[in-house]
Amino acid sequence: MAPGYGPGAVVIDVGGADGKKAVIGASVAGGIGLIAVISGLIGAVDGGAGAAIAAIVIGGLFLVPVVFVVVGRKKVFRPRRLVLEAAGIRWDDPTGAPWAVPWAELAAVSISKHRPMEFNQSVGDKLAGAASDKIAGERAHVRLDLFPGDPGFAGRHPEMAHLWERQGVQNGYRMPLGSNVKFIPLIAQGVGRFAPHIYRGVVNTEGRMGLS
Repeated sequence: MAPGYGPGAVVIDVGGADGKKAVIGASVAGGIGLIAVISGLIGAVDGGAGAAIAAIVIGGLFLVPVVFVVVGRKKVFRPRRLVLEAAGIRWDDPTGAPWAVPWAELAAVSISKHRPMEFNQSVGDKLAGAASDKIAGERAHVRLDLFPGDPGFAGRHPEMAHLWERQGVQNGYRMPLGSNVKFIPLIAQGVGRFAPHIYRGVVNTEGRMGLS
């Protein structure tokens, strides 16, 4: 049993996983960027002054993810947990927007696994993403979809209004959980343990839509 939760609870540390991926991506990009900038500054680049300047500029672009992580560290490392237990399912987010729903109020629960089509990525983003995939695992947008069991659900849960029909889901609530596909079997385990009759499995999607 997870400390502080009900017997058999499945607790998914979304905040910790997101923070780990952010650190890995920023570290890889930052390392490459630092090497490029230093090489440009000390003239260790073939091609003269123009090549040195280019190396410094490209290195600076690789350092951007590091800046984002440092500046947004409070958001990146904010504690967030998805809890599936006998009483229901809840989003444990002390400094954000927490919510809790009893299983009896839901008609169906499913998982959306979305692979986005990525355009106009910088070289730094591509390399950092590839390295992060290699170290931390496959990337895909994982979303929890909750479908209310009755028309009065919205009135009882106004704190979930921002999730209603989010990212393209129809007649339901969508909770984005980041890009760690390792969450999927844990969610399936939790719903299967406490509310197997409403679990609808994993829905795979791909494309540019459904991420706003």
